[in-house]
Amino acid sequence: MPDVSVRDLDDLMQFRDHLVSFNHTLKEEFSRMRSHWNSVREIWNDEKARQFEQELDELWPGIKRYLENTDGHEHYLRQLIDLLQRVRETRI
Repeated sequence: MPDVSVRDLDDLMQFRDHLVSFNHTLKEEFSRMRSHWNSVREIWNDEKARQFEQELDELWPGIKRYLENTDGHEHYLRQLIDLLQRVRETRI
C-alpha cells in the first residue's frame, strides 16, 4: 500500500466530490437542453436546426456511456478513500 499523506487524501476526496458534482451537472444540464430544444424545435426549423438536432442526438450516447462508466469510478474512489483513511489511521 503506498504511503498516503493527509494532503493526498484530501486532494483525492476533493476530486471525487468534483467528479460527482460534475456528473450531476452534466446530466441535469443535458436533460434541460433537450427539453428546451424540444420546446423550440418547431420555431427554429431550418437546415441549421436539423444539424443542431442531429449533433445533439449523436452526443447523447457518448454522454450516457460516460455517466454510466464514471458511476463505477465514483464508487471505486469512495471505497479507495475509505481504505486509505483506515490505513492512515492505523499508522498514527
